[in-house]
Amino acid sequence: MGKEGVLFTVIFLLILAATATGIVSSTNSLMREATDIRGQKALYQDSGVYRYNPASFVREGVIWDVVNLFIGLPLFAIAAIGSLQNRLRSRLFMGGLLAYFWYVYLGSVVMYAFNRFFLVYIAIFSLSMVAFVLNFQHVKVPELPPRMGRKFPRRLFIAYSTGLGVVLTFLWLVRLVPIMFSGQFPEEFAGLLTFGSQALDLGFIVPLVLATAALLAKKSPWGFYLASVAMPVGLMMFISIPAWITVPLVHDGKTNILEAIPFFAISLLGLVLAAIFYLNVNPRMALPEEKQAAL
Repeated sequence: MGKEGVLFTVIFLLILAATATGIVSSTNSLMREATDIRGQKALYQDSGVYRYNPASFVREGVIWDVVNLFIGLPLFAIAAIGSLQNRLRSRLFMGGLLAYFWYVYLGSVVMYAFNRFFLVYIAIFSLSMVAFVLNFQHVKVPELPPRMGRKFPRRLFIAYSTGLGVVLTFLWLVRLVPIMFSGQFPEEFAGLLTFGSQALDLGFIVPLVLATAALLAKKSPWGFYLASVAMPVGLMMFISIPAWITVPLVHDGKTNILEAIPFFAISLLGLVLAAIFYLNVNPRMALPEEKQAAL
């Protein structure tokens, strides 16, 4: 097993440990009500890995753990096997998965209360970035456009990436700006100190998808590469987001419908587009039309 194989294995095992422990330690965990620094009543988890975090925040973390353990890691294993065989589709998908794990575990470091997995989270997001760079070295970006099928719906991906960036920006700014001026967190966010997920969305996801749209519009090879990164990130998020909406609805009997509807629509379309993108990746270089005619 080469260096990449060892690196993929270490990342896999670290995520396995973090997700499994997060799920198990949150099962039947103790809760405690307390008043936060803003004077709001909040329910905190009082045991397990997510101890000292607000219950609503813990629920989101456990959903990430379940999705990463049962969907993210199997996909990662499949992509790792293909990447070590230097298959283009696997290399592209692996890049997106590594970006996704970087996003998730950077969020874990900066958002969760300090716990015994703090260094594990740091190791996952830092090693994911190292693996991303090593994986990228095997992707010949200038050759990507010819490797996409002639029926690749470039305009559809431009429209979707632009729409996703605009919708995320609008939804989060509508939520954040009033809180900035009022200084009062809504009841469902009582106990939180800041909005880490929204910060990562606005600081990472929005620039990624808008850059993807802009470069695809120019027919730049980098647009296809950024799309290959954005699609797996989106795939995993579009599986998690409906769960974040559905679980509170089932558990508490309520959810934010105004946010739920666009996120459900975005998620469904995103899953379809992720499948379309990778089905269009041709592992062999497409021949120019004149050479095909000669054959």
